[in-house]
Amino acid sequence: MKETSELTVKKFTDFIKPNILIIFGALLLIMNLNALSAAGTALALGIVAVIISVYYLAVGILLVIMGNKFSPTMLKVFETLSVSLFAVFMFVRFLLTAIGGGLGLTDWVIIILSMVSSLALVIVYIMFKFADAPNLLRFTYLFALIFVLALLLDVLFSAGGTLGGIDVFLVAIYAAYSFYLFGALNKDKEVAAQETQE
Repeated sequence: MKETSELTVKKFTDFIKPNILIIFGALLLIMNLNALSAAGTALALGIVAVIISVYYLAVGILLVIMGNKFSPTMLKVFETLSVSLFAVFMFVRFLLTAIGGGLGLTDWVIIILSMVSSLALVIVYIMFKFADAPNLLRFTYLFALIFVLALLLDVLFSAGGTLGGIDVFLVAIYAAYSFYLFGALNKDKEVAAQETQE
């Protein structure tokens, strides 16, 4: 029974891995389409989110169709952009929420944690990928964990701390991004280990 469940999980993850950017982009697009009929800040964020989601969909489809035909440099650029774009978007979203005001102490703590961790993740990850600094991978893992924790707190406190109020779509988006983020970091870890052995 245990072996069957493990095999099922493995099949599921094997299917998800190459398609995760497509799934993530589709979820992000569907969630933000309604924002295009809004006004002001909500409209601006909606437009940016739709553009970003189209990027994830396009890159996901390209990688599935012809991933092996891209050069290592191009794959590195795609990977860096895919990790960074959503983190930057969330930084802007949390920043605009902070500017809007009317926040309690807990909200401020979550927003500050989210903004700091998202920016730190982007900066450290880009430095790790392009500055040939393998030691930064540990810091990238740390900021990735903090950022994912911030996303989890955002879900919980947006729902008022109740399971019934949780936005399932938001959970799916955050989960898909986290799956891709740690998948990319694990791949980087394996590459760094191979380079060390050589």
